[in-house]
Amino acid sequence: MSEAPNPRENESSPKPDSCNQEKERIKHLNAVLHSIREVNRLIIQGKERKSLIRSVCESLVNNRGYHNAWIILLDENFTILESAESGLGGDLKLILDRVRKGELTFCCRKVLTESGFLAIDDPFTECISCPVSQMYDGRGGMSASLTHESTTYGILTVSVPPIFSADPEEQRLFTDMADDIAFGLYSIEVAQKRRETENALREARDKLELRVKERTRDLEDLSSRLISAQEEERKRIAGDLHDGIGQCLSAVKFIVESSLEQLNGKVDGADLNALKALIPLLQESSEEVRNIVMNLRPSILDDLGILATIGWFCRQFRAVYSHIRVEEKIDLAEAQVPDSLKTILFRILQEAMNNVVKHSHADRVEIQLRKRGQAIELTVRDNGRGFDADRLREINASEKGFGITGMKERAELSGGVFEVDSAPGRGTVIRAAWTYTRIRPIS
Repeated sequence: MSEAPNPRENESSPKPDSCNQEKERIKHLNAVLHSIREVNRLIIQGKERKSLIRSVCESLVNNRGYHNAWIILLDENFTILESAESGLGGDLKLILDRVRKGELTFCCRKVLTESGFLAIDDPFTECISCPVSQMYDGRGGMSASLTHESTTYGILTVSVPPIFSADPEEQRLFTDMADDIAFGLYSIEVAQKRRETENALREARDKLELRVKERTRDLEDLSSRLISAQEEERKRIAGDLHDGIGQCLSAVKFIVESSLEQLNGKVDGADLNALKALIPLLQESSEEVRNIVMNLRPSILDDLGILATIGWFCRQFRAVYSHIRVEEKIDLAEAQVPDSLKTILFRILQEAMNNVVKHSHADRVEIQLRKRGQAIELTVRDNGRGFDADRLREINASEKGFGITGMKERAELSGGVFEVDSAPGRGTVIRAAWTYTRIRPIS
């Protein structure tokens, strides 16, 4: 006699249908987790909204097991901005045409204007007016708005087995994913606005830099013309002094000397003392005029060149300031100095030596003019008390005095570089250099 079956054993044994459903559920949940990871990866890497929504739709179908998925992005007036689908094909166009006509489908109207989420067990019977409802026979559907921080970017709709569309856990995961997609769209929008702002700022900066460069060129041109006009005026005044007052003084001195010779022996010598006293005064005045002329514009610069002018200038300097020893080191030929640079070199040397006299308390100065590779370099070095060169670079040009500013301006306007190296108790070095290919005339 066979043993009767135990009822409890029958109760504890899983039914075949229950096992299959559980396996399908586990399989689906694994697909869900894989899809979530994939969607999050797409959101993180997304740089452009069209490619993001297309990749998301493809991932939902390929990795999550949805029958189809589609996304429509709209503005606040329900104007379509972008769309993407997977598994729906050309039928998405039917939905897009309805939306463009202002006839929102049931899921679009419900989600975008009312609830934000919609789950439908049987779209085939519930969405009669939808142009693609026939595709949902025997399937469920879920739709969710893509909203982040009160901004709605569009709608996500998928087709799934009814058992999943009715599952609260599946619905929660779906809405969470919709929120993630919305955040991805928000991030893309922020990045796009940032890029647009950066581009606008870059464009504004470029325009400003261009205007600054144009303004700088205008100012350099003006400075160049002012310096050129100054040199021309110096030359004119020097010529007027030489040809006018200088020659007049020479003529008066000659007349006085001639008159003294003619009156010699004819007039008592005591009566001629006042006239004789005029001769040294006239001589001194002529020399003073000559010095003024040479300082304004030494004719030797135009007649014999820069090297002879430096030699003459140093001799004059030694005669006046005999307590300062001046050493000249000229290591180039006259032909190696461009004509456009000769006046610049002389003016920088002249101002540098004036600063030695006024400020340095030096007793030795070294002047060096040389050719170094493809450059000409002028250096004036003294052993005076020096000053804080770092502070000089920080203060305003107006506080530096015209000497330093003028030398720097002349050097840079002519295509060169200018620098001052000094420290308290360590003397001062003034250096100006020009590369041959960058020398430009001041005109």
